[in-house]
Amino acid sequence: MGLIARFISSLSPAVRRLERLASIGGESERLAASLKRHGGLCSLPRIREGLETLAAAEAADADVLRDLLLALGVWPARPAAPSHTGSNNWARLSADLAAEVELVRALNGAIADWEGVNPQIAERLRELVARKEQSLTLLRGFALKCDPQALD
Repeated sequence: MGLIARFISSLSPAVRRLERLASIGGESERLAASLKRHGGLCSLPRIREGLETLAAAEAADADVLRDLLLALGVWPARPAAPSHTGSNNWARLSADLAAEVELVRALNGAIADWEGVNPQIAERLRELVARKEQSLTLLRGFALKCDPQALD
């Protein structure tokens, strides 16, 4: 594909829509791996168990996105590696929480992108957002329990 053809295809709303969804899929896979890794590093047993449960739920969501993307003929995009994972539980969970919030924002934007084009895809994305909202609540609670500056 020539340079001009790539430029023209990048202007296509359909291509941009697919690229955004592929990026979301890649970030979801990265977050699932991050939660699993951070669960293994956590020294607090209940929070570790909760993180393992959240990691499994995030992996299931990533699989849903992967299946959706593959049905559209696209692979999830490869996410950028995090530069720093954090030196304690609170820092790691805060980074995971921020990533989950960004993922929910991106999914809400994708719902708006797909609503008029393919309502079935928009509905599947809405279901993912509903599950991620529950995960956000749990992850926020875990991060607060690990906050070194929190008052008991």
